[in-house]
Amino acid sequence: MGIPTELLERCWNDLYAGGRYAQEPPLRFTSRILALLRAEPELEAGRGLYVGCGNGRNFVPLTRAGLELHGMDVSEVALRVLAERVPEAAGRLVHADFQAFDAAEPFDYLVALQVFQHGAQEDVDAHFRRAAAVVRPGGLFFVRVNAPECDIFFPYEPLDRNAHGGYSVLCTGGPKAGQPVHFFGRDELLALTEPWFDVVEPPRELREERPPPRKGGWAQWEAVFRRRPGGPAPQPMQEPQ
Repeated sequence: MGIPTELLERCWNDLYAGGRYAQEPPLRFTSRILALLRAEPELEAGRGLYVGCGNGRNFVPLTRAGLELHGMDVSEVALRVLAERVPEAAGRLVHADFQAFDAAEPFDYLVALQVFQHGAQEDVDAHFRRAAAVVRPGGLFFVRVNAPECDIFFPYEPLDRNAHGGYSVLCTGGPKAGQPVHFFGRDELLALTEPWFDVVEPPRELREERPPPRKGGWAQWEAVFRRRPGGPAPQPMQEPQ
């Protein structure tokens, strides 16, 4: 993996200690997640994993809607705040990096909102392989990631570019200084999931303009996939230590 876990943890501990997302409402995508799970009672009653749950912006409403959601994050600060907000879910929160996360059995669904974009090409490739390993056949995968049309506000240096229109940059300033961030082409997102997943809802691009004095906007893809049986062997599941 290209990003040291210690760097990620330090960065996100600082951001959450400073109140990151504390006052922001949940993404509208959470309503769609609930609707799709409720359409399949077996999945709704199953176990879900929220990668990068943070301090609960989206985790809290999903959990309070009745989902048995397990949260995972690299930030101990965020998880401490989240455990205070929803003490009934404290036993389902895990302090870990997704690539090092141990699970005894696959989950019925996976939620990854604005988290698989952290890293360069090798990192995002690994994220999607790992996603295939943690979702059971028939389970759902909800994902939201950066789109290439983002206007990057803070200084950066280009890192890589792929044939599907995706690219990575290294942040050289701002709150994520020192971290690589990836921007996904639509075809790239489909290519990353195709070996293991079928499309339930194809990538849909959403754009939001930044509030003044910042200029430009932020673009994101939202998509839903279903894990199919078979496919090339993803990163294997690990038994808990």
